[in-house]
Amino acid sequence: MSNNNFAMQPLDLFKVLSDPTRLKLFQILFNKESRCVCELVDLLDQPQPTVSRHLNHLKKLGILSCSREGTWMWYEVADDLPEWCQEILEITYKTLQSQPEAS
Repeated sequence: MSNNNFAMQPLDLFKVLSDPTRLKLFQILFNKESRCVCELVDLLDQPQPTVSRHLNHLKKLGILSCSREGTWMWYEVADDLPEWCQEILEITYKTLQSQPEAS
């Protein structure tokens, strides 16, 4: 269950995904596989504080959920997103997957 305290609006979703790092995090996590912060840091080749800050933006909006195992934080796409949001995210993911990787 997500911890967002408000009803997510489309504008909020588009704003949070407008950042390239957050969009890449979403793309990595969309397959519903949980990932720890250290894996995401390696995949993005960015400092841990930067990745954590971007994860927090996605979590605060309710797109991601997280769980703690010892000192490790695991993130995944939330399973209780509104239907309209799920549809937009699915289309976004499919579109990103069909695009060539930017150099």
